[in-house]
Amino acid sequence: MNARPFDLHPNGPVTPDTGVDQRAALQSVYTDPAILTAEQRHIFDQDWVMVGRVGAIPEPGDYFTATVGKRPIIIMRQPDGSVRAMANFCLHRYARLLDGAGCAKRIVCPYHAWTYDMAGELIGVTDRHGFNRDEVKGRTLEPLACDVWMGFIFVSLRQDLEPISERLARLTPHVEPFDLDQYEDRVTVHEEVWTGNWKLIFENFIESYHTTYTHKQSIGPTNPTNLAEFGPLGERNFSIHSNSYRPEDYPENYNPKLTEEETRRFYVIALYPNGLVALDPNFAWWITLEPRDVDITNARWGLCYSPHAMKGMADPSTFVEAIRKIIITATEEDKEMVGRVQEGSAYGSQNPGLLHAPLEIYLKEYKEYVERMLKS
Repeated sequence: MNARPFDLHPNGPVTPDTGVDQRAALQSVYTDPAILTAEQRHIFDQDWVMVGRVGAIPEPGDYFTATVGKRPIIIMRQPDGSVRAMANFCLHRYARLLDGAGCAKRIVCPYHAWTYDMAGELIGVTDRHGFNRDEVKGRTLEPLACDVWMGFIFVSLRQDLEPISERLARLTPHVEPFDLDQYEDRVTVHEEVWTGNWKLIFENFIESYHTTYTHKQSIGPTNPTNLAEFGPLGERNFSIHSNSYRPEDYPENYNPKLTEEETRRFYVIALYPNGLVALDPNFAWWITLEPRDVDITNARWGLCYSPHAMKGMADPSTFVEAIRKIIITATEEDKEMVGRVQEGSAYGSQNPGLLHAPLEIYLKEYKEYVERMLKS
């Protein structure tokens, strides 16, 4: 199934439906600690949250740690190949159990050596005679709902949300031909701290207005603002647009499922509330955002590569490294600008900024999602 056509272009006719006279969020949205507290309660505690890729934990016992809002969690590959998400604190005195990423066939608390299996079941208590046996028996680390879409892991504190495949059903046709679920994870960075509110980082990625002007040393020349293309408007849980390539920079296509249009596009996909994916015929760059403070965010990110490209290229290792360098440069360019916006927002003006139609149309839609969740 090929992607639906993108009908909206920056140089095309602008109508009220494409965001004319839309306004940016007030500066306080990015600087008020009370707003971040509300977002953690109403968004991160209530919705699906993207945390990473299954390819980062290929073997049983492989894990990485993350946060959902401020809640520490563990993502671990199970013996049967499934992925499990659980709270990252000991059931005894609440010590954090695991740090970073690695492999553990047993989870052992560093405080008093209580031990859990890979599913989080308590299997070992030191000096057990000091505890009521019936109270200790059957205890398990608190589970989170866990689901996978196109190789990306989503978790939720809630167990009653629709499956992520249903939530993103209208997005799937756009990306299905790429075989994104089979992309090979070659680069994963668990710690990339940005000076900026988490929403500023998200919004930076979902608009094409800045591409030419900010990314002079990376993707600006090859994917200029004036070639951006836009997907469906009005989606409640995602957006998709393309920072499309110049004809002279079209990537070589190794995937026979892709059309000419899909080959020229560099899709930018926003998975509300905190997941971002930039999808090329030969690689994908993904990011998940973990707010640490109102102006500090950890951006876990990675690069994965098309199996068609890795098999078809004469020298895939050189390509992998070249893309890594470009993305690092683009990230540094974005980090500088997000930091500048954070600094400017400290003024506290009550006059909202103006949004470009259509280059910043998805900022309006994302703002509507956040406001909708805060009212829930």
